[in-house]
Amino acid sequence: MFNAPAAGKSVSARDFFPDTHWWLFCLLIFALNFLLLALDPLPKLFMGDSASYLYTALSGGVPRDRSFLYGYVIRWSSLWAGTLTSLLILQAFLGAVTAILVAVICRAIFGLASGLSYLFGLVCSLDPLQLVWQRYVMTETVSLFFYALMLLFSFFYLKQRRLWQLVILQMLSVVVISFRMSYLLVVQMTAILLPLIAFFPDIRAAFRKSSSTLLKAAGLRSAGLHLAFSILLMFVLQQGYRELNGRLAGRKPAFLRDSGFSLLTTWAPVLKPTDSPDPRLAQLLAEGSQFQLSDIRARDRQLYSPGYLIARWKQIEPNHAIANKVAKKTALHALLRRPQDVAMLGVKTFLGYWDFSKIHREANFELGKRPNNWPEGMTSVLAERFRLSPPPQEDTKRYTLLQQYYLGAQPYYYVVLLSPLVCGGLIFLVTEGYVSLLLLHSSILLASTTILSKTASVRYLQPMSLLTILIFAVLVKAVVDRRPRPTS
Repeated sequence: MFNAPAAGKSVSARDFFPDTHWWLFCLLIFALNFLLLALDPLPKLFMGDSASYLYTALSGGVPRDRSFLYGYVIRWSSLWAGTLTSLLILQAFLGAVTAILVAVICRAIFGLASGLSYLFGLVCSLDPLQLVWQRYVMTETVSLFFYALMLLFSFFYLKQRRLWQLVILQMLSVVVISFRMSYLLVVQMTAILLPLIAFFPDIRAAFRKSSSTLLKAAGLRSAGLHLAFSILLMFVLQQGYRELNGRLAGRKPAFLRDSGFSLLTTWAPVLKPTDSPDPRLAQLLAEGSQFQLSDIRARDRQLYSPGYLIARWKQIEPNHAIANKVAKKTALHALLRRPQDVAMLGVKTFLGYWDFSKIHREANFELGKRPNNWPEGMTSVLAERFRLSPPPQEDTKRYTLLQQYYLGAQPYYYVVLLSPLVCGGLIFLVTEGYVSLLLLHSSILLASTTILSKTASVRYLQPMSLLTILIFAVLVKAVVDRRPRPTS
């Protein structure tokens, strides 16, 4: 039986390459991913996300409401080749490495046997919420790879508690949000809570009467040092990202240019005129019945459609920076004054996942299965630079192998949705810190996909799916460890 390294012990090569079957497993994962690429080789687009990333690739411009780095990956990997096939090859490769990282975590961190570790790595490589996005010009696959690396170094830090591991972890965290800003909250909470989880035994011992004063002081001093270092590092690196993003976009430093508009429309149904510090926006909110402000289903339209909240507000306040700033203040005022209303919006979004027909339609929409799903004004440019042409009209009724797999896996979506509850139960069975970290991440990601989202979207569950596989790996570990052992 494999013995996981104890806290403070370095991780040896055998933790990564534990037996002769390791290389066969890696070969199997890569062969499987590239076989599926051969069977389903064409790039897919989902507008307007894909259009935004392609715009960055072609022009170098930074999008207003999305992370910017993925556009540069397209630029570096595909612009010179004149085809997006090289991007799909890169994404298939990173998808395979992500599955291998899952096996490494199961083996080196959780202490599962080799066969079970390889099994969970194989499950990850066949995950329908991962596979389909490897064919899309979308940031899901690349961002998930760096998120898996971030998880791996978080687990290593829990074992060894080295400051250099925090440095690598925080650097990976910035890379993650530079690909997908939806990870921001989980990244920030990890920076604050990870040192506390790692030093929890020392902190708990410091409050025991039996502990010596010297041991109490040493434990609390180490925990405080790591916590302060982690928070300071997070602040410096994320501020550096804000500065870089602002410089590339030619504007003030910010994570996203339109974050205020997004928050305002996400919580639009619970807004009141008194939430706004600007009387003009307050008056607009008072007239909300004219544009379905209280309708939870109209939140996307409030952000993007003419005649709705943001379009009307921009007409009133044409200065984009001021309009966005007032929007953010208004949304945050609503959160601080009525957090229960905002939470209830999240609950309603969560319940939206249980409308099975609606979720199936949403999944179809996310696959780009709608008429005229093509970036306006970019047809000739995409044909010239990437040899892409609009799909025929009847393509909306045709599904590739991976798209059929994605839609047919709908029951699995609900396993992912309920995985934080499973992880919460594991807290009472497994005392290792990695269970607390998995619970932290899965809970925050679930909150982000409900409280900070305008609709119940299957695509938003993609990072939670990776955590679901790891949670069930821990569950199997707990069951195996509790089996009665035969006596000699």
